[in-house]
Amino acid sequence: MDPETSVDGSPRFSPIVFNDHAGQLWIVTILSLIYSALVTTTRAYIKYKMFGFDDILIGLAAALHLAQSIAVFVGLSNGLGKFNSITPPEQWATSSKSTIAAIILCLLALSLAKCSVLALILRIIGTKPGKSKPFCITLMVVSAAWGVGSCLAFLIKCHASTVLTVDNVKQCPNQYTRWAVITVIDIITEVFTWLLIVRLSWTVSMSFTRKFQVSMAFAFRLPLIVLSAIHLAHLRKYPDAAEPQFAVTNSLLFQQAMIVWSLISATVPNLKNFLKSFSIGMGFPLAFDLSMYGSSNAYALQSLDKNRSKATSSAAATGAGASTSLSVHDHSDSEARGRPHNWRPDKVSHQTTAAHHYSGNSRDNLSEEEENSRTGSQELIINKEVAWNVTYEGDQSSNR
Repeated sequence: MDPETSVDGSPRFSPIVFNDHAGQLWIVTILSLIYSALVTTTRAYIKYKMFGFDDILIGLAAALHLAQSIAVFVGLSNGLGKFNSITPPEQWATSSKSTIAAIILCLLALSLAKCSVLALILRIIGTKPGKSKPFCITLMVVSAAWGVGSCLAFLIKCHASTVLTVDNVKQCPNQYTRWAVITVIDIITEVFTWLLIVRLSWTVSMSFTRKFQVSMAFAFRLPLIVLSAIHLAHLRKYPDAAEPQFAVTNSLLFQQAMIVWSLISATVPNLKNFLKSFSIGMGFPLAFDLSMYGSSNAYALQSLDKNRSKATSSAAATGAGASTSLSVHDHSDSEARGRPHNWRPDKVSHQTTAAHHYSGNSRDNLSEEEENSRTGSQELIINKEVAWNVTYEGDQSSNR
């Protein structure tokens, strides 16, 4: 059977033969677009009405991925993935320019995805004192500079129309050296980003399970190191190849894998179960709470100072019993178990019960306490079920 025709005799869209691997690039590029669209839609659903700066960055990265795919499709329509010897020379310039455009858009998309992850880490850090926040900001600046600098490093002294021709080495020299520097910086930023979140999670007071969950949420980006190294290994083969349009195919395949995995791994930490892990409680000054998105259900425990304790003791001394009980419940976990298919983070729901018994002059204290119990707080959010029972008993011997 002729590999260029289907079973019914009609010509195949893009047959894969020894001198034409464009079909592989068509398949991988289309699949990466589908996965990217699914990931972007899922993230938009999860973060609906809770969008932050990290979501804007990942949205821009997804848009650049779409533009990159279009550039690849244009190149495929002009001989990309095929032997130069079976394509007309007029198409070489078009496929070369399309490949350059795809590479530049890919680098910018990868840079935005990195910055999106770091922006999410910044939201987790919040106002936590220490060196973590400046280090995270520095990493974000380096990642942004890496994206722009990589594009410039690849374009300087390089004629875009000759990248996939036999004159490539003369018209665009030292391509492997340029890519080696780009790849090394890419790997370093990924490693430091993961080490940053590991340090943050391991220096706070929470269970080992939650520390592991937080670390694993960002560990999904580590496979990018392997993909980037393999991409570099294939890149060194095409500049001096006799058929550069064909030799560049494998590097473009891994380029598609890199960009779609970067988008997926940047979205994984935003899934519901991982969001719960970021709410790491009282050991972290600012957890990943919903109050920053306008939720009015968050609240804080109110402190009982010495003056209030003295007032209670005084009420007991006059012969009237004084007791205070306060119970606070958070039902978010139980509600989440009741809705296993809901991927969005649950809003904090709670029930507060306060019972007071005071005599005569303690009414002002009662109304003040009730008002305080209803007020919200951005500083300390209760994430799990907590019950408090506070009782004050006056010394009856003080009346004697």
